[in-house]
Amino acid sequence: MVISASPGTRRSERGLCPACVRELFDRAGRRYLYPLVCCDDCRPPSADSPSAVLCEDCGRESRAPDVRRSASVATGCATCGPALRWEAATGADALTAAVAAIGAGGVARVHDLFADQVVCDARSEQALARMDGASGPVRVLVRNVSIAREVATLSGPDIRALVERAEPATLVRLREPVLPRAVRRATPDADLFLPRTPLQYLLTAHMDGPLAVWDRSGDQADEWPCDGTLTVSGLARAGRRSRTTGLPARLALGGASSAFIRREPAGSPAPSPLGTS
Repeated sequence: MVISASPGTRRSERGLCPACVRELFDRAGRRYLYPLVCCDDCRPPSADSPSAVLCEDCGRESRAPDVRRSASVATGCATCGPALRWEAATGADALTAAVAAIGAGGVARVHDLFADQVVCDARSEQALARMDGASGPVRVLVRNVSIAREVATLSGPDIRALVERAEPATLVRLREPVLPRAVRRATPDADLFLPRTPLQYLLTAHMDGPLAVWDRSGDQADEWPCDGTLTVSGLARAGRRSRTTGLPARLALGGASSAFIRREPAGSPAPSPLGTS
């Protein structure tokens, strides 16, 4: 059963358009795994993106008429734009370190042009216990519909709601006992959604299981546990400095962990939301 949020509680939430998702995972393209990928069609309103000295290709693109980024200040690519960052690590090492920390039971802040959130492994009792008492609802992020089916019983309307993304999340009945009770908040239901932002796509492409997600809001958000921030160089960062509570020593933040074996990102869920990759 699909239950839509009431107009008074609905969050304004945008996501990448299908064209930008294809660019994010196009190995031959200039924006392969670029964390600020977006265009005039899907760029969040009033997004304050870091400035960049455009490369020749991006400069030509920004001056050309009738293209998706002709007027976008978020123009840039993996060559000339800001890099992904996790504490002192940058680029691919930053994503590797963030995935390793989350996989080890850590809690990570995820901050890009689209959203400012805290995430953890939705199957980790350790991480969920650390987030106990966090204000606001917890949602469950899954890579695609195939993984959604593993954690929840989905009807036809549920699947359509997930794929169409008309709401921030779709209330579904979880399969027992796939996820801990802390995710369900003492009910058999959970708010489930597919990736919307570049960092959500990158994280879910490198992780097999679901992620628990909290939107950072309210006076207590800066007091939530956080082992590091996955963000973009030059993007404004609010909140206190991260800490490493509960992480094993080999996951020292600021570098890649040998405990994590990098895999190639799976296929994008947006152009093919029913795929198994």
